[in-house]
Amino acid sequence: MEASTLLEPAKTKRSPVRPKVVTVGLLGVAACVGLVVYYGSTPTTKDSRVHRPLESSGALPTEPLEDPELAEPAITFLAIGDWGGTLGKGKGDPGTCCKLYNGGIDFGLERYKVDFYSQAYVAELMAQSATELHPLRILGHGDNFYWNGVGTKDAKYRFEHTFERVYNATSLRNIPWLNVVGNHDIGGATFICGDKETELRECESLDELVKYMDLRFEAQANYTSPHNNRWVLRGHYYVERVSKHNVTVDVYNIDTNHADNHGGKDVCCQCYGYTAKLGIENWVCNDVQPGDLGCVGGNVTLYNACMDKVEGWAHESLVRALADAKSSPATFKIINTHYSPHYHMNNEKMEQWYELCREAGIAAWFNGHTHGFNHDISNWGTHFFQNGGGGGYFTDNNAGGVDNGSVYQQWVVEGSPYGFMELSFSKDWLKVQFATFDDKWDFGGLHYNETTIGGIQRGHCWFIPRTFNVNHAIGVECNSSINGAIGAPLIG
Repeated sequence: MEASTLLEPAKTKRSPVRPKVVTVGLLGVAACVGLVVYYGSTPTTKDSRVHRPLESSGALPTEPLEDPELAEPAITFLAIGDWGGTLGKGKGDPGTCCKLYNGGIDFGLERYKVDFYSQAYVAELMAQSATELHPLRILGHGDNFYWNGVGTKDAKYRFEHTFERVYNATSLRNIPWLNVVGNHDIGGATFICGDKETELRECESLDELVKYMDLRFEAQANYTSPHNNRWVLRGHYYVERVSKHNVTVDVYNIDTNHADNHGGKDVCCQCYGYTAKLGIENWVCNDVQPGDLGCVGGNVTLYNACMDKVEGWAHESLVRALADAKSSPATFKIINTHYSPHYHMNNEKMEQWYELCREAGIAAWFNGHTHGFNHDISNWGTHFFQNGGGGGYFTDNNAGGVDNGSVYQQWVVEGSPYGFMELSFSKDWLKVQFATFDDKWDFGGLHYNETTIGGIQRGHCWFIPRTFNVNHAIGVECNSSINGAIGAPLIG
């Protein structure tokens, strides 16, 4: 999640501009066999709302890179964020699916026809993509189980109904899912204590609060999928290495729930639990602060204990990822997490994660939380992809824009489509492409069996070079990239 206002680091917004043509150097005979040198620069884009990315600085490449359009991928992944929808659709309960009016679905907005079964529709798209690309891993960016995660008593049921039965296509069934937890997995903004969603209650002591913070996580981490044990959540921090055909990808799965935008503070205040208990209006949760009645009933000691736990998870991730990534010889190093440094964190936290990316040579950072899609590029070469429209919560394109002196926005999705990212790794390039619905889909609203299943429309696409951390090259846009309005819903 969230659909609310994002944090925005100090910046000057720019009007959209057409970027410059990419500078390409051909090296004699190498050019004849499809080898080119790509200096960091900016390509011409199509139908785009684009901010100019930062200029390349530093040494030029010392060796030719293969033409990215001709590169044969050795490894492919899919990546999806904020996908874990609520139960009850069979009984007409919209849950997280739709925009509401007077407590019910707003049928005045045509988008409800897409929204109601959006998780299932995106799962169908992923199955089609997997049939074509044969991904070796799926990255999940958290918010796996709306609204409030799972407990020891309801984990099995939730996994069966909103994971196993949804992503049950043959092409998806045996692929390992690399997961992290988001704010909604560890409590969201209601009571943390309790063994199932319908039995959440006020914690009786500091020790019980800390205990249930661990139990919430363990309820997901300890799950064993009947399909090749595909559910992976080995810790708040863990590394997955994938190697094939002399290409190695390290995925650093990190916990960033200390974020400021609907992160640790909202989880630890448990405001919606306390407003219900104390008879307070829910609007106080929009800006609840430690010491307020809406924040752990005013108990600052409990709040601080909770935040210490959350900060500890982030600190472990930061320290271990920096050490592991700096010493890694992997061809590509990528981050999988729930939050963005520049959209969801204050400047101090943002700079800590930027330093990790700079120092450790992180090629790409993937996160969810905001229910939309965009692509930002740093001046040292790390690419940041916001990828939070996986169907667990209705999309709301409020990705904003960043221009903070270190990172610029390259692309933001038009409209509010659902979708995911496809990742393809060759020996020289990481290709990242947005995937959504094509125009063959006809959505059936509350009646899934009235939906006409279409295919995949691929959109924004970028090639990221493996050498970026040496020469600060920012890569090149794919020939197939489409930056205009595609997918659904496009309005509302």
